[in-house]
Amino acid sequence: MSRKKMALFAAMVLMAVALSACSDGDAKGVDDEMMLEPILVDLTLSPDTIQVGETVAIQAKVTHGGAPVEDADKVEFEFAMQGGGLQVTVPVQHAGDGVYQMDKSFDRPGTYRVISHVTARGQHSMPLKELTVLTSDE
Repeated sequence: MSRKKMALFAAMVLMAVALSACSDGDAKGVDDEMMLEPILVDLTLSPDTIQVGETVAIQAKVTHGGAPVEDADKVEFEFAMQGGGLQVTVPVQHAGDGVYQMDKSFDRPGTYRVISHVTARGQHSMPLKELTVLTSDE
Protein backbone atom coordinates (compact mmCIF):
# COMPACT_ATOMS: atom_id res chain seq x y z
CA MET A 1 0.00 0.00 0.00
CA SER A 2 1.41 3.40 -0.91
CA ARG A 3 1.98 6.15 1.63
CA LYS A 4 -0.81 8.26 0.10
CA LYS A 5 -3.32 5.45 0.39
CA MET A 6 -2.18 4.69 3.94
CA ALA A 7 -2.53 8.37 4.93
CA LEU A 8 -5.98 8.59 3.30
CA PHE A 9 -7.09 5.39 5.05
CA ALA A 10 -5.83 6.72 8.43
CA ALA A 11 -7.61 10.05 7.88
CA MET A 12 -10.89 8.25 7.07
CA VAL A 13 -10.62 6.09 10.20
CA LEU A 14 -9.96 9.16 12.37
CA MET A 15 -12.90 11.00 10.79
CA ALA A 16 -15.20 8.01 11.38
CA VAL A 17 -14.13 7.84 15.03
CA ALA A 18 -14.63 11.58 15.48
CA LEU A 19 -18.11 11.49 13.91
CA SER A 20 -19.25 8.54 15.98
CA ALA A 21 -18.02 10.26 19.14
CA CYS A 22 -20.05 13.35 18.25
CA SER A 23 -23.22 11.40 17.70
CA ASP A 24 -22.77 9.51 21.00
CA GLY A 25 -22.18 12.82 22.74
CA ASP A 26 -25.46 14.19 21.37
CA ALA A 27 -27.39 11.19 22.63
CA LYS A 28 -25.76 11.39 26.05
CA GLY A 29 -26.23 15.17 26.15
CA VAL A 30 -29.97 14.79 26.61
CA ASP A 31 -29.45 12.48 29.60
CA ASP A 32 -26.77 14.78 31.00
CA GLU A 33 -29.13 17.78 30.73
CA MET A 34 -31.82 15.87 32.63
CA MET A 35 -29.28 14.87 35.29
CA LEU A 36 -28.25 18.51 35.70
CA GLU A 37 -31.82 19.42 36.62
CA PRO A 38 -32.20 18.91 40.37
CA ILE A 39 -34.87 16.86 42.06
CA LEU A 40 -37.26 19.15 43.93
CA VAL A 41 -38.69 18.17 47.30
CA ASP A 42 -41.59 20.14 48.74
CA LEU A 43 -41.75 19.23 52.44
CA THR A 44 -44.97 20.14 54.27
CA LEU A 45 -46.16 19.72 57.85
CA SER A 46 -49.88 19.98 58.53
CA PRO A 47 -50.21 21.58 61.00
CA ASP A 48 -46.79 22.95 62.01
CA THR A 49 -47.82 23.30 65.68
CA ILE A 50 -49.49 20.47 67.62
CA GLN A 51 -50.21 19.42 71.19
CA VAL A 52 -48.46 16.45 72.82
CA GLY A 53 -50.22 13.29 71.57
CA GLU A 54 -51.75 14.94 68.50
CA THR A 55 -50.82 13.85 64.99
CA VAL A 56 -49.03 15.84 62.30
CA ALA A 57 -49.23 14.88 58.61
CA ILE A 58 -45.77 15.02 57.03
CA GLN A 59 -45.47 14.97 53.27
CA ALA A 60 -42.62 15.19 50.77
CA LYS A 61 -43.70 15.80 47.16
CA VAL A 62 -40.79 14.83 44.89
CA THR A 63 -40.51 16.06 41.30
CA HIS A 64 -37.83 16.00 38.62
CA GLY A 65 -38.15 18.02 35.45
CA GLY A 66 -41.69 18.97 36.47
CA ALA A 67 -42.84 15.33 36.65
CA PRO A 68 -43.61 13.37 39.84
CA VAL A 69 -40.89 10.95 40.97
CA GLU A 70 -42.61 7.61 41.52
CA ASP A 71 -39.40 5.59 41.97
CA ALA A 72 -37.24 7.35 44.58
CA ASP A 73 -34.45 5.10 45.79
CA LYS A 74 -34.92 6.10 49.41
CA VAL A 75 -37.14 8.51 51.37
CA GLU A 76 -36.77 8.97 55.12
CA PHE A 77 -37.95 11.57 57.62
CA GLU A 78 -35.52 12.50 60.38
CA PHE A 79 -36.84 13.94 63.65
CA ALA A 80 -34.43 15.77 65.95
CA MET A 81 -35.40 17.67 69.07
CA GLN A 82 -33.83 21.10 69.27
CA GLY A 83 -31.22 21.18 72.00
CA GLY A 84 -30.30 17.51 71.59
CA GLY A 85 -31.91 14.40 72.86
CA LEU A 86 -34.35 12.62 70.60
CA GLN A 87 -33.16 11.86 67.08
CA VAL A 88 -34.96 9.26 64.97
CA THR A 89 -34.98 8.43 61.24
CA VAL A 90 -38.05 6.69 59.80
CA PRO A 91 -38.43 5.21 56.27
CA VAL A 92 -41.41 6.61 54.36
CA GLN A 93 -43.61 4.85 51.83
CA HIS A 94 -44.75 6.18 48.45
CA ALA A 95 -48.41 7.24 48.45
CA GLY A 96 -48.69 8.02 44.72
CA ASP A 97 -48.20 11.01 42.40
CA GLY A 98 -44.66 11.62 43.69
CA VAL A 99 -45.89 12.01 47.29
CA TYR A 100 -44.19 10.24 50.20
CA GLN A 101 -46.03 10.70 53.49
CA MET A 102 -46.62 9.62 57.05
CA ASP A 103 -48.52 10.70 60.17
CA LYS A 104 -46.62 11.05 63.45
CA SER A 105 -47.37 12.04 67.02
CA PHE A 106 -44.94 13.17 69.73
CA ASP A 107 -45.11 12.50 73.45
CA ARG A 108 -42.64 15.23 74.52
CA PRO A 109 -43.09 18.98 74.07
CA GLY A 110 -40.43 20.98 72.26
CA THR A 111 -39.28 22.22 68.90
CA TYR A 112 -38.38 19.48 66.45
CA ARG A 113 -36.45 19.66 63.18
CA VAL A 114 -38.10 17.51 60.53
CA ILE A 115 -35.68 16.73 57.70
CA SER A 116 -36.70 14.73 54.65
CA HIS A 117 -33.86 12.70 53.16
CA VAL A 118 -34.73 11.93 49.53
CA THR A 119 -32.43 9.99 47.22
CA ALA A 120 -33.65 9.78 43.61
CA ARG A 121 -32.17 9.93 40.11
CA GLY A 122 -28.62 9.92 41.48
CA GLN A 123 -29.27 12.98 43.66
CA HIS A 124 -29.95 13.66 47.35
CA SER A 125 -32.13 16.45 48.80
CA MET A 126 -32.65 17.34 52.47
CA PRO A 127 -35.25 20.10 53.02
CA LEU A 128 -35.95 21.01 56.64
CA LYS A 129 -39.01 22.30 58.52
CA GLU A 130 -39.62 23.00 62.20
CA LEU A 131 -42.47 21.54 64.21
CA THR A 132 -43.58 22.90 67.57
CA VAL A 133 -45.10 20.43 70.05
CA LEU A 134 -46.87 22.10 72.97
CA THR A 135 -47.94 20.64 76.30
CA SER A 136 -51.70 20.27 76.63
CA ASP A 137 -51.93 23.27 79.02
CA GLU A 138 -50.13 25.75 76.67
